[in-house]
Amino acid sequence: MEPNQTPTYEANIPEDLTGDGAMAAELAALYFGEPMPWQPHLLDVMLARDSHDKFAAPEVGISIPRQNGKSFIVRARCLYGALNGEKILYTCHHGDTSDEMFQELSAIFEDEENDELHDLLKHVRKTNGKQAIVLKNGGLIRFTTRTDSGGRGKSFDVLILDEAQELTDSQQAALLPSISAGPKHNPQTIYLGTPPDPKCTGTVFRSLRTDIRKGESLMAWVEWGATEVGDKHDRARWYEYNPSLGTVLSVKAVESECNQMQPEVFARERLGYWAPTAGAKLALNPDDWAKALREEPMEDGKLSFGVKFDPDGERAAISWALTERNGGSYVELYDITDASTGPIADMLIRNADEIAAVFIDGKGKTETLVQRLKDGHFPAKAIMAGTPATMQAASAMFKDELEAGTLTHIESPALDASATGSVKRDIGGNGGWGFGDGDGCMSIPVESAAGALYAGRTTKREPRRQQEANF
Repeated sequence: MEPNQTPTYEANIPEDLTGDGAMAAELAALYFGEPMPWQPHLLDVMLARDSHDKFAAPEVGISIPRQNGKSFIVRARCLYGALNGEKILYTCHHGDTSDEMFQELSAIFEDEENDELHDLLKHVRKTNGKQAIVLKNGGLIRFTTRTDSGGRGKSFDVLILDEAQELTDSQQAALLPSISAGPKHNPQTIYLGTPPDPKCTGTVFRSLRTDIRKGESLMAWVEWGATEVGDKHDRARWYEYNPSLGTVLSVKAVESECNQMQPEVFARERLGYWAPTAGAKLALNPDDWAKALREEPMEDGKLSFGVKFDPDGERAAISWALTERNGGSYVELYDITDASTGPIADMLIRNADEIAAVFIDGKGKTETLVQRLKDGHFPAKAIMAGTPATMQAASAMFKDELEAGTLTHIESPALDASATGSVKRDIGGNGGWGFGDGDGCMSIPVESAAGALYAGRTTKREPRRQQEANF
């Protein structure tokens, strides 16, 4: 059985693919090995030229299951561009991905046996966070992980957004202006990623694909992906949606994934399946959330925190709330972090004198965090361990205050996505509900905010008011 070399879905591909795609593939083959049959097509799309000798596809999106060799495409595009004097900004979500790409590309320039490349090299900057390959012809490849401010004040010709499923609106807003005044005056943005899982805080990649599917975008899009979960044991589907299966991607590895993953997870991770918008009802009205936006944080009120661990015990969302007696309320996402209870406990203990109560929920981690707080002399009466009943109450309270117009928040991409995308999830077995992961978003940010609000509304403790009275 041979893997499928043709994309299963394409949109807005230039009719004329004349350009330097073949040249880029041949160049990359000299240093990175021969491309697989499907890879030159993507380079043809990226490097096709229009009648004005500009990129025919100034925006390109690529969705393909992991470990199929998209890094070859990135290396080939970067090498071609740098040798032609382009300034390229390569960004990704994880630091090890950036480091690996930097090592692979810098190595070929630093190798003195590669005479032409080595002679062209001006210098390699290896400082973490500022890694770059600088060429004498003006070409540049800069490597960085993404932040909400990264890219501001700098000018590049090409922006590569790897691990695009994790890209947030604020990160995109910070990065796109970096190519608006590139020296070549021929900008290109390239998004490479996979279908997002519910834990991804980014919403940009899904939104781009949705617009393309609706016919509301001219971005060129190339995809290998299943249209349904289907039978995860059907090997023909493995080969249909993984163009490098049996070469770069090991069949044994896919067999192991199939044995361990649930069908929908396997479909997403290995078959490139984009789950449609969940049929479940949204927990909150997005219009109500939009109306609750305020420009500046609220400053006065009873301070409370909410901590929600995800079901896998890998991540935690932390939010805080301010509640006014017989008045309004405010919530803000503090952090989304790994589920290590030590740092979370340390933060709460440091601020114990200010915090009226903290609500904690999540299997396997709640007990540990509660014990750490008690060991650190956090007031026991200020600790609320979540139960199905209290999560139902917290969810209902959050929804009620939002609909009443008393709950407010500032702009926060992760909390915004969670609040507007989470669905109603049955919990407790008595008809009650809580927040559940929605289409491309995770529910723990809004769950932590609901927990924080509930803690503030139900506790009788008011440490801030007591401090003011003492003062």
